[in-house]
Amino acid sequence: MRLGRRVALLLGLLGAAWASPARAQQTPSTPSLSAADLAPRVSLITVGPGSVLWEKFGHNIIRVTDPVAGTDIAYNYGIFDFRQENFYWNFVQGGMLYSMAGYDATRDIGRYVEAGRSIEVQDLALTPDQARRLAANLARNAQPDKRDYRYDPYRDNCSTRVRDALNLSLDGALEAPLTALSTGATYRSRTAELTAGSPGWYFGLMLLLGPSTDQPLSAWEDSFIPMNFARYIAPATNPAAVANGDAEALVATTRLQPAREGVTPSTRAPASWLGWFLVLGVLLGGVLAWTGGRSGTGKGRRSFLVLAGFWTLLSGLAGLIMVYLWAFTAHSYAYRNENLLQASVLGLVMFGFLAGWARRGGPAPVAVRVLAATVAAFSVLGVAIQLLPWFSQVNAPILAFFVPANLGMALGARRAAPSLTTTPEPSAVRPSRP
Repeated sequence: MRLGRRVALLLGLLGAAWASPARAQQTPSTPSLSAADLAPRVSLITVGPGSVLWEKFGHNIIRVTDPVAGTDIAYNYGIFDFRQENFYWNFVQGGMLYSMAGYDATRDIGRYVEAGRSIEVQDLALTPDQARRLAANLARNAQPDKRDYRYDPYRDNCSTRVRDALNLSLDGALEAPLTALSTGATYRSRTAELTAGSPGWYFGLMLLLGPSTDQPLSAWEDSFIPMNFARYIAPATNPAAVANGDAEALVATTRLQPAREGVTPSTRAPASWLGWFLVLGVLLGGVLAWTGGRSGTGKGRRSFLVLAGFWTLLSGLAGLIMVYLWAFTAHSYAYRNENLLQASVLGLVMFGFLAGWARRGGPAPVAVRVLAATVAAFSVLGVAIQLLPWFSQVNAPILAFFVPANLGMALGARRAAPSLTTTPEPSAVRPSRP
C-alpha cells in the first residue's frame, strides 16, 4: 500500500508540473495601468462662428474624460437665459450674469455639429496631476454657489474663463508668454472683423464703442475670441511635462471638422464699408439740404419735416444711448465716446421744435436753424480733434456718415428757416399838410 501511494503521489506531481507551463501559456497576464492611463484626458474644443450676433465670436469648451469615474463632461462657460430675472435690465446696465455648467460631452458638442459650425479639437498633454487638478477645479466651479459670473464681452467671457482655468492648472505657464506677445489688434478691430458681414451690427457697435477699445492687445487679452486662443496655445509648451521628461508641446494632437457649406456667416473686410457709409452720408445730407431749400420757398415743407424729423430723432436717440452708457452703466468700453459729437442729444431738442412746426405751420422756427448749425459745428469738431494727441478713437466709418449728414441738415435748416436778423419793411411816408 505504501508503495502504491508513493507511486500515485509521484505521478500526480509529475502531472501538475506538466500542466502548469501549459496553463501559464494559455492565460495572458493583465498589464497594470499607469498613472497617465488613469488620469483624466482633457481637450479644448473650439466652435467656429455662427449666424446670430452672440455666435459671431465663436465659442469654446473644456472636455474632460475620466476613465476611472467613467464620465465624459463638456464644461461650458457660455450659459445665459433670456428668462433670467431682470435679464434685459442687467444687460443694459452691464451686469448680465453668465453661468458655467458641465454637460454630457457627446450631446453638448453634437449640438454644434448639427448646427454645421466648425469644430476644432486640441488634445492637451497635461501631466496626471495637472489633469486631475483641472478636473477638480471645473467640477467645483460648476456648483450652484460658484457657477455664476458677471459677464464682460471683452475681459470676462466664456473664452477668457476657459483660458484662466487652463492657465491655473498649468501654474500660470500660459499668461507670461501670451502677455509678452503683441498682436497688433484692438478690441474694436476684432469686433469689426467678426461683424463686418452684418453692416447694421457693424455700424452700431462701431458707434457705441469708446476709445478704450482702441488700445493694442496682447495675445493674452486677444484670447477673448475662442479661435484666437486656440491659435495662441498651439505652439505653447508645458513646463511640468518637460520636467517629467515627457513631450514639451501642450497640444498633443489637433483635429478639425470644417463648417458645413453655407453655414459659416459671410465675412467682409471692415474697410470696405467706409466708402458706402460716406456715400450714404452724402446722399442723406444732400437730400436734407435740397428739401430744406424747397421748404423755404414754400414748395416742400412736408418732405423736409418728415426727413429732418426722422434724422434728428434717430441721431438724438443714438446720442442719448451713448450718454446713458457712459454715465449710468458699467459698460466701461463705452466711456468717453467721441461719437457724441456726431450723434448729438441736441437732435432730440431739434425734433421737438420740428414737431411743433408741423402742428403750427408757417415758416420754420429759428431754433431749428441754430440747433442744426450747432450740431454741424460739433460734428466738424469731431474731425478736427483727430489731429490732437489726446484723442485717438478710431471712428472713420462714423465720421464718414455723420459729418456730411449733419452738414446737410444744417444747410437745409438754414434754407428753410428765416434769417436770424430781419430788415423791417420801410413804413409808408405820409404827405405833409400845409
